[in-house]
Amino acid sequence: MIHHSIEYTKTKREQKIMDRMDARRKERGNALIYVLIAIALFAALGFTLSRQTDTSEAGTLSRERAELYATQLISYSAQAKSAVDQMFFTAASRINDLDFTTPTDVGFDTGTLIHKIYHPQGGGLLPGKIPADAVSQNTSDPEPGWYLGRFNNVEWTASAGEDVILVAYQIDPTVCALINEKINGSSVIPSMTTSIRNVMIDDSFHTGANVELTTDPADICPDCENVSSLCVQEGGMYGFYTILADQ
Repeated sequence: MIHHSIEYTKTKREQKIMDRMDARRKERGNALIYVLIAIALFAALGFTLSRQTDTSEAGTLSRERAELYATQLISYSAQAKSAVDQMFFTAASRINDLDFTTPTDVGFDTGTLIHKIYHPQGGGLLPGKIPADAVSQNTSDPEPGWYLGRFNNVEWTASAGEDVILVAYQIDPTVCALINEKINGSSVIPSMTTSIRNVMIDDSFHTGANVELTTDPADICPDCENVSSLCVQEGGMYGFYTILADQ
């Protein structure tokens, strides 16, 4: 009788241990299920976010990104202005001495290097690049990008001599509006009556000829008068210009 009681007690104890082990297995199984569910939900969330990102990039430029690009373009124009000013102060360069040969052009390392805006011995300016998302391309004549040169006269400058203008051509209209908001306090984009390329880009880069920037009423850009840096529009094109040097 005692022997059977001991066996019964042992069997009961073993059963409790087995029950606890089964319960732990179930807990581990449940935990694993929860982990798998969490992984699945995380993967679904990542997929959703990636689709949202793709949609955003393919559609309208977000305000935050547009502001970043606007700041970058303004910053580059300020760097270019600083480089030209520094050349005038330290290298005895004059506006008609400035050389716009780029590092990829033939003859970049020959001639009077101190007059070359992009050369380390001159202005040391790095060629600019507009972020792809900040571009709103409507033509390849010329391609979107930064253009710098001395090729026409701005009516309200001191003389009829050619002035030096830097322009970011074919940029996104949202970026254009934010540039004006940041530098002039208004997001309004003035319109020009003649193409931006003819007024602000050397004709060696496009078909047609250069045209002076006139500002009298009913002329090319009345709102540009006495404004040295501004984003303008014409024919669905947007360009951000900065007059780096005038004469």
